[in-house]
Amino acid sequence: MNIGVLLVEDFPLVREGVAAALERDPAITVVGEAANGREGLHMAHELRPDVVLLDLHMPELGGMMLLERLRAELPGVRTIVMTASEKGEPLLDAVAAGASGYLTKRATGEELRQAVLTVHGGGSVIAPALAGHLLRAYSRASSGEQPEVRSKLTATEHEVLRLVAQGLTDKQIAEQIYVSPRTVQNHLARIRDKTDLRRRSELARWAVLHAVY
Repeated sequence: MNIGVLLVEDFPLVREGVAAALERDPAITVVGEAANGREGLHMAHELRPDVVLLDLHMPELGGMMLLERLRAELPGVRTIVMTASEKGEPLLDAVAAGASGYLTKRATGEELRQAVLTVHGGGSVIAPALAGHLLRAYSRASSGEQPEVRSKLTATEHEVLRLVAQGLTDKQIAEQIYVSPRTVQNHLARIRDKTDLRRRSELARWAVLHAVY
């Protein structure tokens, strides 16, 4: 068995350390390293890794958007998020966007290697310190509590709304997130349905009031 892993992380020193930790297991090979989300998406299409290990906060296509693009365009690729954040909201968003694993940067090399083996085998891995966030979310859903509108937006919809609030046109937004203007319009249509707002000025105001940035 040889598991090909693509690393997507904007700090070279972190990439080097993670690559070294992973390749201590003879079953794992780091097939590529990308410094941003756009490069990571391109390399994922080119290299077809088994697992993509990515950070959430990166330039040129953030981690959440990369997760959604990978799920839509390369559904066979398993993904693991490794981030410094230990907050609940990014975890829930990442799981909703298709992540199979979620680790903090406190993870040891052994924990990282085991996570790759687990998700490649079809399992899921959540850092024990963060598992409570998922349990609380499940408990709220089981009790019939409705999620707020903000949490219903996907990572891409958050980004589109953020750019609308900055005053960008559909064409400019499309250039920023590397999609067509028609795709931006489709995202905006779904945002309007979820927020029940129609005018662009109303969407921009809503984004500011709800801290979508």
